Amino acid sequence: MTFVCSALLRLSTMLQLTRLCILVFALAQIVIITVASRQALFSPQSFLHQQLEDSIAGRPWNERPSKDASGHLIFQSLASLMQMMPNSKHQNGHSIIRASIPAGTLLYHGSFTREYPSRDWLAFHPEHAGMFARGSNGTLFTVMTTRELNFIYFDGTSANKLDAVVDTQDLFFFGEIGRGSRDTDWKISELARFNAGCEWGKQYGLDGIIRMEWEFEIMYCDFSQGLEVVSVVPTINGLPDGFLVPGVPAHSALNNTRASHVVTAQQLESNILTQVSFHGLREGDSLVDGPDTTRAPWDPPPLHPPKGWKGALPFTFLESRHTGTWHNDFPGESRVRVYPSTLVSFFDPSLTSLVAARRSQKRDEYRAGNISAEDIARVRADVDEMMSRDWSLGARGVVDWVGLARVVQDRFSDRLPYMQYLLHSPAVNISERMATVRKQLIVSLIPYLPLRDDIGSSQWFADTAHGCAEDFTRRLPVERFTKQEKVLLNAVEEVLRETCRVYTEAWAEAFDIEAKSEEQMTRLMQKWRGEFDKLIEWLDWPGWTKCEPSCGPDEYCLMPQAKWWGYLGTDPTCLSLDDETLEV
Repeated sequence: MTFVCSALLRLSTMLQLTRLCILVFALAQIVIITVASRQALFSPQSFLHQQLEDSIAGRPWNERPSKDASGHLIFQSLASLMQMMPNSKHQNGHSIIRASIPAGTLLYHGSFTREYPSRDWLAFHPEHAGMFARGSNGTLFTVMTTRELNFIYFDGTSANKLDAVVDTQDLFFFGEIGRGSRDTDWKISELARFNAGCEWGKQYGLDGIIRMEWEFEIMYCDFSQGLEVVSVVPTINGLPDGFLVPGVPAHSALNNTRASHVVTAQQLESNILTQVSFHGLREGDSLVDGPDTTRAPWDPPPLHPPKGWKGALPFTFLESRHTGTWHNDFPGESRVRVYPSTLVSFFDPSLTSLVAARRSQKRDEYRAGNISAEDIARVRADVDEMMSRDWSLGARGVVDWVGLARVVQDRFSDRLPYMQYLLHSPAVNISERMATVRKQLIVSLIPYLPLRDDIGSSQWFADTAHGCAEDFTRRLPVERFTKQEKVLLNAVEEVLRETCRVYTEAWAEAFDIEAKSEEQMTRLMQKWRGEFDKLIEWLDWPGWTKCEPSCGPDEYCLMPQAKWWGYLGTDPTCLSLDDETLEV
């Protein structure tokens, strides 16, 4: 019995040893396979051909954006809100957004008459209002807001009265596009648009509409609400009644006897116009237009100083063109507060009729008026929903979207042009130039390069791309977002994903560049040149639209608009501060 037990014990020990040997052998095989796999993974070239699923929307991180992608266009709109330069470049607006102006803000109204209006235009600068405070009865009204004023803002050059430019307004106010082109007088269309907009906005408690032309302007619905008169000043302008400026109306004093009496601030309430007016002029007044068809630069006329004036009276009519450029770039017209949680965009990819229309168009040909009846019904419903929300201060959005867009641009907006410069400028020593390019790739990506054992593997590069693309948005409170904020989130992520894809793919190829031949370096430089060029063109960030070289101290930078200053071309240009040349 003892012998049997001893034999069984020895057999059990042998079986355990056998199992142990098998286990050791298996582990050795795993180690061999792992080492071989890691050697393959550590090849930067191999990862470019391996599709690793992106955690965002289940897409491979190195997949290019669809040709129908519009996130970059929505991002442009977000990054350009209330800025003159980018909205002059891309004049056909695609965004509708709520806005406000705080109490205590000075605004200005220029009138051909001395009467305080009921429904008329307001300007942000006296120079802009002063364009309309001319003739013998020209008057400049300065008012202050007595409470927060509520508005809706249409982006682009939405006050330029060109067909595609006013699409977004006319779709809401008239229910159709092309109203202006059917009216024989654009002023009739403008007054109708003004009235329709104010009537549409009543249900939402709107005080008016904000648009942009030479400067930002306000179509204010009721001057008796939310405003207090600060001053009423008859202007020294030296211009005769009926004076013609190309594209800008004047009036005939012969048919406007009501304009001749002086009104003080204390007398205003009894002299309020009871209908919409164009800087004091109503439909029954005689309106005279300058020749809209002229294409020759227009020279200012001689001015007639008032009695008691000493010396010459200079022409300052176009100073408004200068003051508008004060808001060329970020933060733009900062007296207006916009609320991106309400930004309804016609670039929304769910608006399939506009997606289809854009496929055959260039960027400047995109217009909201190509929308289908079904899609405009959806947009109307979205606007109604966002305008009907709780508008208390705590309900206007939880994310600073304008700030987020700014941070993203700050990170790459000067590095991308520098990379483009490095890739395009001639290199005496290709190895030295490549070292500089490689350094710049690292500079942009180093916050996302994890220190771990698999440096150089395809997963390491993929995680770099993920970190670069996702860190800005991965912890945002999506569950609290409005429908419009979800569209903005997708836009920001789309912009980051493509930017980080281009950087990371170049970084993977540059990782071991020092071991490559000059011929290989040259080929890679050519490849990256095309990639970064396409990225910069696709992003088209507002900060890249500027005068180059910078303007001198006697100049300012102007972006010509489609309706104004065509003789200056289509690029930003420096103008003398004393320039008074006008062409329409």
